Amino acid sequence: MADTSSVDASLWWDSFTVLLTELENSSLSSDLPPNLAKNLKDNHAWFVDTLSRFKPPNQKSKEALNSKTLKIGSRQLTIQPHLKDKALQISSCLLLDEVQSYILVERSIKHNNAAADSMAPEFLHMMLIQYYKERQCLLKCIRWILMHAIHNGPVSEDNTMKEEARKLFRDGLESKLILFFDNLLSCSYPEKMDVDLFTLWAEETLVEDNLVLDILFLAYYDSFCTCSGEMWKKFGSLYKGILAGDYNLGKLAITAEAQQLSYHAKVQLLLILIETLDLENVLQMVHDEVPYRKGVSTFSMTDVQEMDALVSTFNAFEMCEAGPLVLAWAVFLYLLLTLLEKDENNELMEIDHIGYVRQAFEAGSLHYCLDILECDILKDYDGPVSGYRSVLRTFISAFIASYEINLQPEDSNPTLILDILCKIYRGEESLCIQFWDKESFIDGPIRSLLCNLESEFPFRTVELVQLLSSLCEGAWPAECVYNFLNKSVGMSSLFEIDSDSQVVGVSQIVETRQAVRVPGVEVFCIPAGTRGHVLRVVGENTALVRWEYSPSGMFVLLLHLAQEMYLNSKDEVLLTLDLLSRLVSFNTGICFAVMDISNSPQFHAVGLMNEQVEKRVWVVEIICSLVKNLPLNSCSAALMSMGVKILGIMLICAPSNVAAATLNANLFDITLQTPVFNVGSNGLSSGSWLLSCKLARMLLIDCKQNSSDCPLAISVLDFTIQLVETGVEHDALLALIIFSLQYVLVNHEYWKYKMKHIRWKITLKVLELMKKCISSMPSYGKLGEIIRNVLFSDSSIHNKLFQIVCTTAHALEKLHVSRLFDPTEIEGLQLAISSVLDILSVMLTKLSKDTSSNFPVFLQAVFSCTTKPVPVVTSVMSLISYVRDPAIQFGAVRFISVLFAISDCIQPFSYGIACFVPDNEVMDLRHSVSYILLEQSESNEDLFVATVNLFTSAAHYQPSFIVAIFAPEENTEDHLSIGDVKLQKNETSPIPVVSKRSSLVDALMHYIERADDLIKSNPRILLCVLNFMIALWQGAPRYPNLLESLRRHGKFWKFLANAISNIASSEIPLLRSLKEKDAFNLAYSFHCQSSILGIMAYELFLQKKLFHAESLVKDAAESKDKEQNATHTEKSKATDIHDLKGIWSSWFNDSILEKLIKSYTSCGYNNDIYCGAKVATSLFSVHGMMKLAVCDSGSLSVLLLQKIHEILMKLSIHPAFSELLSQYSQRGYSEGKELKRLILSDLYYHLQGELEGRKIGVGPFKELSQYLVKSNFLGTYQHQFNEDSFTKNMFTKNVYLFDLTHLRADLRLDVWDCSNWRTSKEIAETMLRFLQDANSVMLLSSSKLSALKGLIAVLAVNHDDSEGRATTGGRISDELILTYMDNICQSFLATIETLSSFLDASEDILNFLACQVELLLQLTRSVCKSLSLHVSLLVLKCASSGLKLLSGLKPLPSEANVIMKLLLTLLLSVLQSNSLNAHSGGATDESSGEDFSKVSNAALGLLPILCNCIATSEHCMLSLSVMDLILRSFLTPRTWLPVLQNHLQLPIVMLKLHDKNSASIPIIMKFFLTLARVRGGAEMLYCSGFLSSVRVLFAESGEDLSRIGSENLGSSCEKLVIPQDIWGLGLAVVTAIVKSLGDNSSGAAIVESVIPYFFSEKAQLIFYSLNAPDFPSDDHDKKRPRAQRAWVSFATLKETEHTLMLMCELAKHWNSWIKAIRNVDRQLREKCIHFLAFISRGSQRLGELSSRNAPLLCPPTVKEDFEICVKPSYVNSRNGWFALSPLGCVPKPKISSFSTALSTSGQATETTDPVPKTCFSDTVALQVYRIAFLLLKFLCLQTEGAAKRAEEVGFIDLAHFPELPMPEILHGLQDQAIAITTELCQANKLNVSPETQDVCNLLLQILEMALHLELCVLQICGIRPVLGRVEDFSKEAKSLFSALEGHTFLKAYGNSLKQMISCVYPGLLQAENFI
Repeated sequence: MADTSSVDASLWWDSFTVLLTELENSSLSSDLPPNLAKNLKDNHAWFVDTLSRFKPPNQKSKEALNSKTLKIGSRQLTIQPHLKDKALQISSCLLLDEVQSYILVERSIKHNNAAADSMAPEFLHMMLIQYYKERQCLLKCIRWILMHAIHNGPVSEDNTMKEEARKLFRDGLESKLILFFDNLLSCSYPEKMDVDLFTLWAEETLVEDNLVLDILFLAYYDSFCTCSGEMWKKFGSLYKGILAGDYNLGKLAITAEAQQLSYHAKVQLLLILIETLDLENVLQMVHDEVPYRKGVSTFSMTDVQEMDALVSTFNAFEMCEAGPLVLAWAVFLYLLLTLLEKDENNELMEIDHIGYVRQAFEAGSLHYCLDILECDILKDYDGPVSGYRSVLRTFISAFIASYEINLQPEDSNPTLILDILCKIYRGEESLCIQFWDKESFIDGPIRSLLCNLESEFPFRTVELVQLLSSLCEGAWPAECVYNFLNKSVGMSSLFEIDSDSQVVGVSQIVETRQAVRVPGVEVFCIPAGTRGHVLRVVGENTALVRWEYSPSGMFVLLLHLAQEMYLNSKDEVLLTLDLLSRLVSFNTGICFAVMDISNSPQFHAVGLMNEQVEKRVWVVEIICSLVKNLPLNSCSAALMSMGVKILGIMLICAPSNVAAATLNANLFDITLQTPVFNVGSNGLSSGSWLLSCKLARMLLIDCKQNSSDCPLAISVLDFTIQLVETGVEHDALLALIIFSLQYVLVNHEYWKYKMKHIRWKITLKVLELMKKCISSMPSYGKLGEIIRNVLFSDSSIHNKLFQIVCTTAHALEKLHVSRLFDPTEIEGLQLAISSVLDILSVMLTKLSKDTSSNFPVFLQAVFSCTTKPVPVVTSVMSLISYVRDPAIQFGAVRFISVLFAISDCIQPFSYGIACFVPDNEVMDLRHSVSYILLEQSESNEDLFVATVNLFTSAAHYQPSFIVAIFAPEENTEDHLSIGDVKLQKNETSPIPVVSKRSSLVDALMHYIERADDLIKSNPRILLCVLNFMIALWQGAPRYPNLLESLRRHGKFWKFLANAISNIASSEIPLLRSLKEKDAFNLAYSFHCQSSILGIMAYELFLQKKLFHAESLVKDAAESKDKEQNATHTEKSKATDIHDLKGIWSSWFNDSILEKLIKSYTSCGYNNDIYCGAKVATSLFSVHGMMKLAVCDSGSLSVLLLQKIHEILMKLSIHPAFSELLSQYSQRGYSEGKELKRLILSDLYYHLQGELEGRKIGVGPFKELSQYLVKSNFLGTYQHQFNEDSFTKNMFTKNVYLFDLTHLRADLRLDVWDCSNWRTSKEIAETMLRFLQDANSVMLLSSSKLSALKGLIAVLAVNHDDSEGRATTGGRISDELILTYMDNICQSFLATIETLSSFLDASEDILNFLACQVELLLQLTRSVCKSLSLHVSLLVLKCASSGLKLLSGLKPLPSEANVIMKLLLTLLLSVLQSNSLNAHSGGATDESSGEDFSKVSNAALGLLPILCNCIATSEHCMLSLSVMDLILRSFLTPRTWLPVLQNHLQLPIVMLKLHDKNSASIPIIMKFFLTLARVRGGAEMLYCSGFLSSVRVLFAESGEDLSRIGSENLGSSCEKLVIPQDIWGLGLAVVTAIVKSLGDNSSGAAIVESVIPYFFSEKAQLIFYSLNAPDFPSDDHDKKRPRAQRAWVSFATLKETEHTLMLMCELAKHWNSWIKAIRNVDRQLREKCIHFLAFISRGSQRLGELSSRNAPLLCPPTVKEDFEICVKPSYVNSRNGWFALSPLGCVPKPKISSFSTALSTSGQATETTDPVPKTCFSDTVALQVYRIAFLLLKFLCLQTEGAAKRAEEVGFIDLAHFPELPMPEILHGLQDQAIAITTELCQANKLNVSPETQDVCNLLLQILEMALHLELCVLQICGIRPVLGRVEDFSKEAKSLFSALEGHTFLKAYGNSLKQMISCVYPGLLQAENFI
């Protein structure tokens, strides 16, 4: 076998099927696109040679197929052996070249999903069809070129098509076609073709005959070539031979279809012969009186003689088909003879043309012409039908002109000619336009015929109406017909000439002496004295007279219709209705004119106004009456169809009037047992309807006996659809809908049809009605509920829908192959399937997701596995592969997509619906969707988007489907069924194995690679792909393999990043300049950016989690294999992270992130546009009110009219309207009449001025305009935007847009030009333009919001790290962050400014504000250092503006609540940052002081706003936190106290203390604590009843607190339900109040009430707070188990501190104190001494403790604890509690594991510093020392009190002297204080931090008080210090004072300390030289 072979390039052809599709899709009115024009030029050779380029079998071609590769010119094919065998097989059958056969087979399998291994007969059958399809499409391409050239010929002579057509015939196409046609007529059945295929071969051959004749006809029709005499004789001979049976044309007609094709071929050839006689040219010469020899003629005299010799051989009696040719030849001869000059002696004079005419008439030539026009094949033919009719028109016109035909009732031939003319013109607008064009000489004879008929109207109505009905095709011809009837028609009637009649002269003019009644129109009379012209005498004294009286002919016809006695004249009524139907169908203006006839003077003249008929619906009443009174027969069915059709059209023009008239008339006698709208019925069953037997029988009769193109069923369904569109609710309409659904839909399949294809028309129309009902349900009330119940509950309707849709793709393919099914039936079935799929999708979407408890009948049927012939889901899945009809594919994809989502929510089917797909169809499904992804994105974008959205839906709800569909191609055979759960289990393995990639992944990656271009050119396609990617990342655990294959698809992240990077710098166009498509593209573009950012955020989060999981696995690795796998996986992840690192770094460095932030945060909301839309809407509503005031409802829908009427009623009772009525009445405007209209008019002009920029001044009109704007007049037209690409975006909330399609349908603007509303059209169009702009604004703002959310998400993940480091790459520098914040603040302020001028706050703009603040908050948290002054002030300004504006919105929207919370959180964060910066210590220069003052001033301005925010419960706590921070850190009490006194609503805050939400109480208490520290604040609290409130609070929590009992502190800690902050902070606030008010009367009162309360009623809690923790046991036996020690929280220590502070403060009021605590004072002191002993023992055991034996277990418990737990120590001391606390200040799990590890180890490894010191451990230690300080202070106060009492009584009462600590306890405290202070001072010689200073100050105070108490003990006990203690203290003091040197901040404390030491240890300081 050779590797490569070459064959002739001419064997190759590009598919003509595809080329024809492209040509048919191109516009006829414009030139071709360049690429299509190029394709035509490339195929020119094929067009010239036509079918001869399909070569017969060839040995060389056969041998060439033996090679592996085949070259055909520049193209190359890889030969597949199994396809080669098939190609050789069909080559012998089709007599087609082997290479061309191979090309055909390969294409068929690729594009039609044909299986090459299918059964031989079926495959051959399909190949034969495909082959002839290519041949016929080649011929159709040529035909299309000629038709396009003819269509554009006169306009553009040099267009591409014209030139191509000319070139074809210059290159010899004519002769080749004639030769080929001759060969076709002589061809015989191929010998090697199977006999079973003969029928197919015969039919396809006849089709080619038809196509060749079409091309030849067009060539002669438009003179692309000229038919010579010889050629004419050739055609004549062929025609004669065909008629004689000499050719195969008759032999091939073996089927009904073949007979039609054979008949059509003969007709085509006949018409070619007539056309080539060039009768039009001859008529022109006759018209212009040009002699034949001087004119331009194709035939010479000799040619004519020879042609006559040929025609004379035709025997019209034996060959009736030759009759028209003979007649045409006679006409040609006659006209030719008239052109001969008198001096010419020509042999033509001897030809008997009259004989030809006689022969033709006797042979029935006119009947044959009529048969041609009535032939079915001509009705649905896609060829040049207009040209064929034009030839017949010219022929008949020439005949009439030649032989002066007049229509006489007694002559049948003229009537036959009239029928022919009607058939010619009917349906051909171009011919009708020519007819009414006076310049058209060809139609002149026919126009004369019309004038003759017109002269006898209405005596002879039928013929005139019949012809006019045919001549009104199109808008302008219809107008001409109406004008002809309305203006120029006279009146003719039979008139008896008697003595009373005056005959004027001999001119046959008569004059009537009295009024003459016109028969048939009795109410109409010819006035007396009217003259008339006698047309003809019809009796002895009776003549037909045409009167000189010209009423409207249309009015006369309508009056005739109104006479019920004449309804027996069915033909006349039928023709009249037909004319009326066609007129109103083609021209809306005529419809309005007909309905307005009742306003004409002649209407009043006949006295019809006496009848109780509304003027506007007079014609409607006539037709309703006619329809209602029709008997049951086929003619009545036709009449009813036309009448209903007319009513439907009139319903469009005047919905409210016509709907009311027709529904009240109850045309179809459909009634209800229980009227729905008259009683309170909530729903009726189908048994409640009485269906119309008459209508049902009429429908059956019409289908069975009539052959109209518009059957009654279609008319009734159309009428019902129009009624539904009006929005009217009526019993009759409801009955009609149910009748249509439950009778017509369910039963029409079984009706008998005279025309089969009508069945599918009815199917499609009733499905259209169903769609309309479903879409209209939201607009209806009870009617909508009933329709919904019927649709979702009636199983007969469901069965009918499923019967249509349960047709698999394979079954449809078999229909196409079968010859038993008519193509129109297959097309009808396909359209029905597509429509049903749409209906099912919408019905599924309508169902609520909460269907688990109520499982509708409809869903049960959808998911049923017993549906025949296959389950619904199985069938629809297969239809996705039906490539012949993309509409079906689209519907199937959308249905399955919705089904995936809804099945996930339904319990019985939650396991997945993919199990309905057979295993063998998975491959077909994968190939089909792959083809859609690769080929359909441009040709069928909607299908592509729907398919990818199907993947997205499946990724969310049906993961097994995704797993199966995206399985690698090579492993297809290994996969289980889609529904198998094992598939999912395999896919979700923890270690992805990506050895092979799915072709679908490659297809999707093709769009990711083009993301940079698609995001600009076609972002919708990119968005749906990105949404699918997001779904995959959201379900990452289910799709690890798929995600890994995407990541490994080179530069995945780079492609995504580039898409954003390159669009970041592009400018956003102005909204007002945006078209709808551009607005959508821009929105799609932002959503693409949102999706890309979302994918990145998910990836960062996923990698972070994977990294954490892998680190745990790595720590606990069990084997080397696991370590290797982990290392390999880690490397792959590291690569992905590295890519993202690079992307983020480049975005930081290249300012891309800054551009994105600027772009996203700039408000996309244009308030001018949105406000303009509301004003424009109000303007239109007022205009509508003005129209309603004069009873002119126009063409507005009933629903819209109801809305206008409702708003008018509300407006009329508005106080401002009443005020205006009073003013106008007082001022005498309009003389007190029609004031309402006058006010509406003035309001209209005010609103118009507002729309143009002139504001309405304050007053009633302003109030009315504001009311209209806020009334949301078109609110019901706002709908949720359901574009899947938007709704599937994770960051997109519901987007509500104005449904302009629905609004336009309700407005019906297209008919306004024809009505009185034409001047109002500009108002409506302005409103629609504004609404469109508003839609663009909302769409753009929503998309920007989505992008902004995506950016926030990725920034949040990027900076979310427990150690404060970004999870990826380089962290954003503070400088950049501050720049970003600056930009965001500016955008936020701009948005706030626009919102402030807004009448109401839109949800969109509020959501946008929320995201701006959220981004600010995120960036604020990302700043490592402090915020700059500029940014801080900007943020404060933003917060101030935002809170002030939003808090003023009433009622407060939920979105505003969210923004206010975010703003308060942002405020808290920024103020905390500035507070830390201001109090961080260090030198503070003048500039920093100024900065702080600026922040303070800004904070001061916030206080009133925050006070206002407190009133809202959602913001109260945050507002209090911010205020507390401001009061404590930024303002002095003198500044803030007056503000709070004026603005703070303290009672509201006080009430919050009693909320059950315990989390808010600490916040309130902290705020109260800040207040209480200031005298004025304390007074505010006291006056507001704080003390009573706190007692209630403690009482409410007493039950929980009482559970504590007397257990020690540690053991009871975890039993608290109420947070300990409540008790501790409550004590702190009381302490502060006492301290602030202690020196006045209020303070004394407070003390008197507080001490008994706390130390009597709550003494147990006081004692509990003073419990000391357990100290470790002294037992050193390591083997002996110890009791579990309890934990102590930091909050517990704080509570102890607050308790002691209260005790100290109250103890200052000694008299009150000693009197109130007499019973508990000893216990208090003992508790305090015990606690001091605990603290003191720390130093004593310092050397004895180990890491196993922590003295205090105080792990972090709350968020703040954990935050500082990771920070390093700021004290860095190795002494005292700073050394001990780290042992017990690590988190609980670490303590447990650490303790366990130590206890289980063989030996305890002692370390000096086993646990690192942290900020938290330092804080705990410091808290211990604060407690020690307070304990000492309290004991000192006790001693002072005892001393005072001793002074008072003159002696020391030792029995009652307070207990004091033992010296050893005090020594321990002294040692700790000295050691720590000495250490810190020595370690920080140069620079001491503020924190260290505070520690030193505290410890020195502890030391001083400990010495003081020691002095008391020594003096009371009368002892001296122990000598050893003196020496030790002396050494410590020496080192202390040495360390204190140089630290000025301790100088005061040092001096005081020296005094105290000198008292305790006299002489010590002098001895050591310290004094």
